[in-house]
Amino acid sequence: MAKKRGNDYLKDKGFLSQKQDGYFSLRLHVAGGNLTSENLRYIADAADKYGKGYVHVTSRQGIEVPFVHNNNTEAISSLMDNAGIAPGASGKKIRAIVACQGNRVCSNGIIDCQDICEKIDKKYFGQPVPYKFKIAVTGCPASCLRVQENDFGIMGTVQPKFVEENCVTCGLCKKVCKVDAIDITDGVLTIDPDKCIMCGECIRVCKKDAMQIANEGFTIYVGGKVGRKPRMGIRILKTVSEPVMYEVFERTVAYYREHALEGERIIDVIDRYGINHFEREIGYSFDLMR
Repeated sequence: MAKKRGNDYLKDKGFLSQKQDGYFSLRLHVAGGNLTSENLRYIADAADKYGKGYVHVTSRQGIEVPFVHNNNTEAISSLMDNAGIAPGASGKKIRAIVACQGNRVCSNGIIDCQDICEKIDKKYFGQPVPYKFKIAVTGCPASCLRVQENDFGIMGTVQPKFVEENCVTCGLCKKVCKVDAIDITDGVLTIDPDKCIMCGECIRVCKKDAMQIANEGFTIYVGGKVGRKPRMGIRILKTVSEPVMYEVFERTVAYYREHALEGERIIDVIDRYGINHFEREIGYSFDLMR
């Protein structure tokens, strides 16, 4: 019989206690929702042997194997280690990053979400923070990964530039715009920048090169969360370069570690100090939008 371990030890190994005495759910590390078919075979075998023959797919693209008895925690951990599947994170840590498939697969994808996910995950996953820190990466403003609900959200965006001399006012851009940011009145086309969500659809459909890319990059949201007191994230920067995005991310994590009190999320710190303090500490001029 395996030796019983304390709950702190088990938590570090990815085990979350269940309501059933002596049973745990094993949380596995999944970055960006990606697992190989070989990974899945190992997980299925583990669930059959040490669980109840099923797995739970979490709301954050994770995998958990429930109903693992305390006596089997070492054995299932060893099986996962041999398969190269690490335990997931819980508690006061940077959690697994969620990401859509981005421009590797999706026709709407503006950025390579999986590449960004892999880079951040490699350096930051499981690192200690004052409470918890959730990150999401989405390929376009459709926001399938709900970046506005995360402590740090990264969205691919593209700002259009209208070249009037190329326009034949065919209306394709106006028709495809889902937020009514484009208007054609008396043969004159205008774009409302306050309505434009920078999805790039107008650029894709324009056959006359009248809609061109003015700027393409990463739009950043900070401070979103769900739970008992949900908050939508604040857009702090739009269409910045990849190096700037990484720099802002690293400075945000550093700011959180330096200023957070016990149990605070990043938005709680921003609320306490004020957005201007956060802006000064990050070192970039914010383009704020709720």
